[in-house]
Amino acid sequence: MKPDLNVALLNAAQEIISRFSPLIDDEYERSRLSSWGALVLISAMKLDEAGASLDKENRDIIEWLLSNSRIQENELELLKSADSGNNTISFLDENNQKLRRILTDEVEFLESDGQRAKVLSAYELFRSMHQRRKVSDLVGLLQQNTD
Repeated sequence: MKPDLNVALLNAAQEIISRFSPLIDDEYERSRLSSWGALVLISAMKLDEAGASLDKENRDIIEWLLSNSRIQENELELLKSADSGNNTISFLDENNQKLRRILTDEVEFLESDGQRAKVLSAYELFRSMHQRRKVSDLVGLLQQNTD
């Protein structure tokens, strides 16, 4: 990612949080604007690692599907982003959405089939995917900086 984009996002977030937000009298509106500033800041901080994170998540889902579901490797061939040579964030995210849908469908099937161990394994995968997307830790840091 171009460093200029990260710098521009960081500057925009800083302006929103430190300059514009304090000028608003309404507490609710000030909170909303600060939240938007925080999201811009988090985006700037996470932008460089977003592609690698999506690619890892896609590989984790494919690995789980191949070892725990009815899905065959040839059905997932087009969704293997690491082998495709096209690792843009848009491409990775599109594949991620498709893989998450397949994973959800498989978990529903496994639940109806009574395969408890595999379902629990899928829940562990869901938790790890959720952990990668959490921003709550950063929001706490931002609130400390604005006080």
